[in-house]
Amino acid sequence: MPKFTLREMREIGEQFFQFLQDSGKQPLNSKIALKALYNQEFRNRDNIKGPNFSNVLYALVKSKYASIRGDYVHYFQGKKKLKLIDQYWKPKKDTGAEDHSTPDENTFNNPLPPGARVKRRSGILCVNNISQEDKQVKLLPLPLPSFLLTEDDAFLYSRSKFVSNKNDVKIISEHDEPNGKIRFNISPEQCVTIKIEVKNYGTNEIMLENYRLMKRCEFTFVVFEQPLPVKLPPGNIWSVHEILITCRVPDYGFFVVTMQFNFTSEQTGKFHIGRFVEAVANSKLAQQLGPSEPYQPYQAKLHKPQFRSIEDGFPPNNILCPELEQKPLDQYKYPSNLKDLIVCLNEGNTVNDGTSDKIAHLQLNLIEYYHILPNRNSLEACLQFDNYSEKFCLLLHLEEIQMEVDIHRYDMQNVSMFTDKYNKKLLVLKASGVAENRPSVLRGDHLFVSPVEGQPKYEVPFYKGYVHAVELDQVKLGFSEKLLNKFVNNMKFDVEFTFNRLALRLQHRAVILAQKRQLSHLLFPCFSYKKSLLSINQELCLYNPNLNNNAEQKEAVRQVVAGTSRPAPYLIFGPPGTGKTVTMVEAIKQVLRCIEGAHVLACAPSNSASDLLCQHLMKHVNNRNIYRMNASSRDYRTVPEDIKPVCNWDEAQNCHVFPRKEKLQSYKVIITTLVTAGRLASADFPQGHFSHVFIDESGHAVEPESLIAISGILDMMDPKTNVNGGQLVLAGDPKQLGPILRSPLAVQHGLGKSYFNVTIYIVQNSYLRVKKKCIFAFVGLSLLERLMQYNPLYQKTNEKYNPQFVTMLLRNYRSHEDILRFPNEKFYDEKLLECGDHLITHSYCDWNELPKPKFPIIFHGVCGEDQQEGRSPSFFNTAEINVLIYYLKKLLENQGKKGTKSLPKEIGVISPYRKQVEKIRQAINMKLKDLMNIKDLKVGSVEEFQGQERRVVLISTVRSSSNYFGIDEEFNLGFLNNPKRLNVSLTRAKALLIIVGNPITLSKDPYWNEFLEYCKRNQAWKGYKHSGIEDELPIAALSALNINDQPADKGLQDSYIQQQVEPQWRYEH
Repeated sequence: MPKFTLREMREIGEQFFQFLQDSGKQPLNSKIALKALYNQEFRNRDNIKGPNFSNVLYALVKSKYASIRGDYVHYFQGKKKLKLIDQYWKPKKDTGAEDHSTPDENTFNNPLPPGARVKRRSGILCVNNISQEDKQVKLLPLPLPSFLLTEDDAFLYSRSKFVSNKNDVKIISEHDEPNGKIRFNISPEQCVTIKIEVKNYGTNEIMLENYRLMKRCEFTFVVFEQPLPVKLPPGNIWSVHEILITCRVPDYGFFVVTMQFNFTSEQTGKFHIGRFVEAVANSKLAQQLGPSEPYQPYQAKLHKPQFRSIEDGFPPNNILCPELEQKPLDQYKYPSNLKDLIVCLNEGNTVNDGTSDKIAHLQLNLIEYYHILPNRNSLEACLQFDNYSEKFCLLLHLEEIQMEVDIHRYDMQNVSMFTDKYNKKLLVLKASGVAENRPSVLRGDHLFVSPVEGQPKYEVPFYKGYVHAVELDQVKLGFSEKLLNKFVNNMKFDVEFTFNRLALRLQHRAVILAQKRQLSHLLFPCFSYKKSLLSINQELCLYNPNLNNNAEQKEAVRQVVAGTSRPAPYLIFGPPGTGKTVTMVEAIKQVLRCIEGAHVLACAPSNSASDLLCQHLMKHVNNRNIYRMNASSRDYRTVPEDIKPVCNWDEAQNCHVFPRKEKLQSYKVIITTLVTAGRLASADFPQGHFSHVFIDESGHAVEPESLIAISGILDMMDPKTNVNGGQLVLAGDPKQLGPILRSPLAVQHGLGKSYFNVTIYIVQNSYLRVKKKCIFAFVGLSLLERLMQYNPLYQKTNEKYNPQFVTMLLRNYRSHEDILRFPNEKFYDEKLLECGDHLITHSYCDWNELPKPKFPIIFHGVCGEDQQEGRSPSFFNTAEINVLIYYLKKLLENQGKKGTKSLPKEIGVISPYRKQVEKIRQAINMKLKDLMNIKDLKVGSVEEFQGQERRVVLISTVRSSSNYFGIDEEFNLGFLNNPKRLNVSLTRAKALLIIVGNPITLSKDPYWNEFLEYCKRNQAWKGYKHSGIEDELPIAALSALNINDQPADKGLQDSYIQQQVEPQWRYEH
């Protein structure tokens, strides 16, 4: 028997306990049970006999990796284990266990309602076309049961079966590519002839019955053929088709026809073989922008569970000692068993072997664990004050668990650092993307590094480095002396990024504090005390005279000052370009003038929006009464010059400071971001000190984030003890984009949408059953949207809002009337009035590129291709970029020709996918880099443009294939099935709107289809024209085929939002 050293036995012990973890047997700690498992399942696993269990246990105890108490073993005390749970990951399906039996319809104990359809969408079992009360269900992601498909179309749900050669018959072309593609290059107006051969290599006669085109042709597609059907004798070759394709489209692009060849044989019966015929017309620019390398799904390298020892670094000095008093803030970590429930759900999602009862039980346990109880009678019971904190804590926990996975998208391997030349105690790491908050790296945050070489195999030393400064793509980090003593320049490290939990912790505290402070009448308002702080005939002398000409703005200001909504919040519903920030600023000024002793907290989710509030207030409020409190992590160089005199920057200390509570009480207005407002809640100001809280752009924040600026800061109005206070004012637009959710379980379990009736259908032994009807509270939306959609005080009566609680601003000062018309009709009940400056809004009405003069909208149809590259799953479309560059050249190079002079800063380019944004920037750098101030031309996502405006806006929709519609719809990606994203994009433009996209794809969405019809009616169409009539073919079945063969999930997967949009990690402290 071989001898083992103490270290070898300890390492074997580590492997054994890792084996227990991986096999789900970690809870075992009985010595007897552990010994039996070790001997039976682990000791001889490699046909090499290992040491006995007693020796292994001795080595673990000797090395202080375990301890023994009586008959129980306690393993790895004091060791930290990294465990990431991915909510998207699903185990591979055991295809051998599939049940293809077809049950009799009588086996359903609760059959589907009449007319109902069941379909699979992105792995989700959907039930549509059921009654209004049973509206729709998306639950229990399961494979579509075979009994729900027709015989002819069932094969379509398997890409490999559809394109595979069968029964010794092969379809061959000189342009063959993998996955059943016949792909060739062409040029516009060029005719290309390709030959497809059908060969019978078998010993039986095969009959080629016919072929059918399963997707409507997007270009001239001429087929020359011999009469069909035709016999294919065994062992002979017969050339079936010579196909002449004539492409006459105004633009470059990607054109595809799906062909199905139908065969019969006496031995095998009917069978089918499919091919995707793809014609690609790429410009030189499109070729340059094409995939730099084949797409390979990203696989995290550092995510395997590993035991680590952590050496702490040193943070920036002034982070440690603020003067402002702070109550201790709890950690609010998620319960450990929440991860276990997620794992069980993910494992159950693909099981169809009789364990579905267990799946449903676990799923309902997840709901009941957080007290989200089903209620059949009322919507309000789903989200009520009694269970308020439990539901929001669940949302925050699920988000954090997914954030732990998403942040590792930015991890770096085998990178070097170097010593800062100005401070030898700091090391510098180059990390592209930090300037754009991808990831967010702020002063005071931390990350982990581990040396690449010379480390123990099972216990990896990690060094915690605190961020001292961020300069463009460089991060300066403070590590421990232990690392600095061994460091040499260009030493290689693996880097793990983290996210700052402060915002999450503040949100947890806020929702819990809301219940403790009994803010029910503020969060679930149902009445008003109707006590006005203004006399009936009192007139307001407005600081901004323009408001005198706007009745709605003037009414909103008066209602806020009067405070007659209290204790209910007052809402300023501000559609795009209607001046909601101007209205809110005027209201703040009037409160300070008219209400004695008023103290205002003015907030917004972002620093830029908070700075704008400050800039407007400084025009008429004594600067000695204004305090702009920035987070300690904010780079002072990003603070606008004009507000620096009222900021909390201390030149002597060279940092942001937080003065004592007594000094802060002397200011009339304090301006912060929502997260930084948590410092005020921690300081415990005297009751009633803040009389008013204003939150601008409140629709951009999840409800718990807004509560940071409310709970512990604003006391509800009371006729006896707080007669002049307790006024909350929210400004925003619920018709525009709300906060982003990363967690798929938060979406699937109702935490990312509004309230909704659902009926849970489960599968038991392959049969569909109705389990339970529930009404869920979907709480991943803003406080503003929740109140406006579901609280009776904020509902319309006789087509009008009650001005005591809400004012809708109606005058749009931004857009040309034709640009405004469609969103006005679809989202704002045709209430908006065009009031913009005609010198601006009509400045492109005579541009010579307009299809119809005086109508400043262009829809340019393009048949492009959804492409991916490298390890980025985000989509891009080079054909659309080619068209965008064409228009940008016309706007920027031919300035002054039949139109206004175009400046880069007046142009914005919007696309919903991160990779498309990168490619557009790359194309601009290649083709337009010599133009003056071209860097002022902004290219970004829809989210990045929300709240902004440009004289000219170009939109690239990207998607040309329906393959991923289910994912897009389920996780609110792209433009399709996302009217809010469409609304935001269309309403950014002042004078000219250009949209580039595939009309076939866009027409599948009802909102986009109506917009396309709007462009057709007004003759605003260029490029590829789409009739809008689909052939009577099984397009729905075809769309289930994944044309680009999305790989199966392997290991950890970041969220679809992270993959496609890559939103900024925005928690501006």
